[in-house]
Amino acid sequence: MRTIAAIPCHNEALAIGSVVLKLKLARKYVDEVLVVDDGSTDDTVEVATAAGAAVVSHGVNMGYGAAIQSCFNYAKENNFDILITLDGDGQHDPSYIPDFITAMKTSEADVVIGSRFLEKNKLSPIPKYRIVGMNVLNLFTRLVGNIKTTDSQSGYRAYSRKAIEKIRITNPDMGAGSEILTQVKDCNLKVKEIPITVWYDIGGTSSKNPWRHGFGNLGTIIAWVSENEKLYLYKSKIKIINGV
Repeated sequence: MRTIAAIPCHNEALAIGSVVLKLKLARKYVDEVLVVDDGSTDDTVEVATAAGAAVVSHGVNMGYGAAIQSCFNYAKENNFDILITLDGDGQHDPSYIPDFITAMKTSEADVVIGSRFLEKNKLSPIPKYRIVGMNVLNLFTRLVGNIKTTDSQSGYRAYSRKAIEKIRITNPDMGAGSEILTQVKDCNLKVKEIPITVWYDIGGTSSKNPWRHGFGNLGTIIAWVSENEKLYLYKSKIKIINGV
C-alpha cells in the first residue's frame, strides 16, 4: 500500500526541514513526503525542497482547510492508498506513523485519529485552557456528526483511499478538522483512535490564536447544522409535493 505523509504549513522554515528529514527516515512506511505551503513569507518552500519533500505552494495564504484539501487532492491524483497528515512545527512525532498504519490495517478503519487524551501526555503538559476548549468542541462534534472521539481537533490523522475519495473540505480555515468528522457517518467511514503525545513547549507553535481557533471551529459546526437543516427541509418539501 502506497503511503504519503502530507504537511500543511505556513511560515515553518525553522522546523519543516527537521520534520521532513524524520519522515524521509521512515521510508519503510512512507513512500513520499509532501509539504503544502500555504503562502509562506519565509523560506519554508526552499527548506522543504532542500530536505527532499515534494512541495505544493498556494502562493498566497488561503487557510488551513485549503491546505488540507490540497493534501487530499495530491493523494487522490497520485493514487496513494493512505494519507497521513501532521503539523510542520515539530509538535507531532513521526515515529507514530507505523502505529497509524497498523491501526488502519488491523481495524479496517478509514480515519485514524491520533488522540492526545487516550493516555497522559508524556512529552509536555497540555495547557488547561486547551483541554477545556477541546472538550467543548469534542462535545459539539459528537452531537452534530454522531461520532464519539476524545480528540476531534487533532491534526495528526491517517486516511484510507476510501476516505481520500469521499471527503470534501469546504471550510478554508481551522474548522476543516471538525468538518471532516461531520462527514464520517454520511460517507460510511470507520474511525479509530490511537494514543499519541505531543510537544507543547516548542517556541513559535500554534500561530493562530487558540480562542479564535476554538470559536472558529464552533462556528463551522453550527454552520454545518444550519445547512443540513435546510437540506432536510428541502427534501421534506419535495416528498410532500410528490405525495410521498
